[in-house]
Amino acid sequence: MPPASGDDLVRGYRSPVDVAVSTDERWLLTANARAGTVSLVDRHAAVMVDERGVGARPSAVAAVGSGAGRFLVSTRESGAIVMLDVVDGRLVECGRVRVGLEPADVAAGPDGRFAFATLSVAGKLAVVDLATSSLETTIDVGGRPGCLAVAPGGELLAVACGSPSEIVLVDVASRRVRSRHAFKGFNIGQLAFAPDARTVYFVFAYDGGSHPSPGNIRRGWVTGSRLGRLQLDRDDGEGSGVEHRQLRLEGLTLDKPGRAVGDVFGVAVAEDGGSLLVTAGGTHELIRLTTDGLPWTQISGTEIIDRSLARDARRFRRLELGGRPLGIVVSRDGGTAFVANALLDAVQEIDTARETDTARTTAVRSMAVARHDADDEERLARRGEAIFHDARRSLDRWYSCHTCHHEGGGNTVTFDTLNDGSVGTYKTVLPLWGVARTGPWTWHGWQKDLQTSLRKSLVDSMQGPAPTDDDVAALEAFLRSLEPPPSPFREPDGSLSSAASRGRVLFSSERAGCSDCHAGDDFTTPETYDVGLGKPADRYQGFNPPSLRGLHRKTLFLHNGRSRSLRDLLEGPHAPEKVSGLAPLSEPELADLIAYLESL
Repeated sequence: MPPASGDDLVRGYRSPVDVAVSTDERWLLTANARAGTVSLVDRHAAVMVDERGVGARPSAVAAVGSGAGRFLVSTRESGAIVMLDVVDGRLVECGRVRVGLEPADVAAGPDGRFAFATLSVAGKLAVVDLATSSLETTIDVGGRPGCLAVAPGGELLAVACGSPSEIVLVDVASRRVRSRHAFKGFNIGQLAFAPDARTVYFVFAYDGGSHPSPGNIRRGWVTGSRLGRLQLDRDDGEGSGVEHRQLRLEGLTLDKPGRAVGDVFGVAVAEDGGSLLVTAGGTHELIRLTTDGLPWTQISGTEIIDRSLARDARRFRRLELGGRPLGIVVSRDGGTAFVANALLDAVQEIDTARETDTARTTAVRSMAVARHDADDEERLARRGEAIFHDARRSLDRWYSCHTCHHEGGGNTVTFDTLNDGSVGTYKTVLPLWGVARTGPWTWHGWQKDLQTSLRKSLVDSMQGPAPTDDDVAALEAFLRSLEPPPSPFREPDGSLSSAASRGRVLFSSERAGCSDCHAGDDFTTPETYDVGLGKPADRYQGFNPPSLRGLHRKTLFLHNGRSRSLRDLLEGPHAPEKVSGLAPLSEPELADLIAYLESL
């Protein structure tokens, strides 16, 4: 069945998360994550001219080659890379390559022959032959690859991996990993090469490791926003190719005392490398930094922005955009930025060329990416979505609900949120998919009322102002709209593989004993259980079994994250013989059970 278009498109909000600009700079294309569509905007007329369904959860778009209007789209939950042409102001699909395993980002080489996509749940980078619309190969790059960037010459790729956090450099010609560069961080956003390909910039959240008291938050000891750079000193001598002799990983703190920066995501290099543009979805702004003379330190060297930088409006400027600005791309001359704004359902065009004049008000033009109506329920949930992503709900704007519950799920670190009534008990972040159905809440299951739980999180975990009743109702409505992502480990028709089918029988049998605690459609129960993982100092004894839906996206398992894979979990602290006193699973049984759990 062909993708929807025109009147066949779904109602409601679009939530654009990324934007690309055609090589002739007439057309803008947005990836509308919520609607499963892309929108084509005529930049000259400042109006959306077409919208087309491409598949579930489009997450990134990219322009291709020298053509005036060819684009790529990664559809994360449909598992495909889609090729689109602009023909007479309309989008026409000209190719589709199934890559599976949740493609998070996509980029094209400068010659337009190949595209590259990160397969987030497989730890791989897909190489797509655009001429034949086929998957050429995959490259192992590391845990949870997200955003990527192609060097201007096309010989090098930079990939951001989230578990563990590292920047991975891939040699395009050999299709091999060249080097890895680990750092302390999470929620890594976009990457961008400098024009000379000697520096890679990226943005990320910093894990300070402290509990959320006012003093800890204001010192930057809980979390913060960072700009990172990887410098590639190189020798381009004859016959040497591009030999990287020394690589330096450095960081720059963006948080200002009293007015921090929340949830950085987009980064772009503008004005021939003279400035950097960063989007911050949590604080609804675009940050412009002049690259000359920035006070770089060790990758996580300082918690507060350099004072001289914060006072210098020429080098560090903040522009309020509203909504939730995310993906960013710049024009060829670097004087114009285009930003996908998820909560405004718009792409914003921003004149950045003369921002060094501090008295000038930068021009921002918003162009809608959809024509739609929303009913009362959708509008309420949308208001809750805005609260969920709003770092102004925390003390001094340091973080939002989304900072911990990334994309409604969890993340790759542990936090002490104070929700269990004690200090110093770090726990993994529970996903919020289907949360309204899976009470009681928290790891210990002591919270029995969802609205009370939401109030406590906003006031205690975020140290923010007390929400109104309307705020809580809106936030609850948004959470009720969150559903687990479909598993990419299912067959194309949604059925279970042979191994997963055997694992389902094992899961429900007395042999494994899993379904006693993980029962029903959401694979949980309202009771708490002693599974041998508690400590005498715990204020609440026993654990409420978390839902197993969307388990394929987790990187940390159990309340303290002591297991980093399902195999580690089932062979170690949560093995049937330790939890239920059963006989150990055989290797074939273990493989089948893991296959089933990954399919949920």
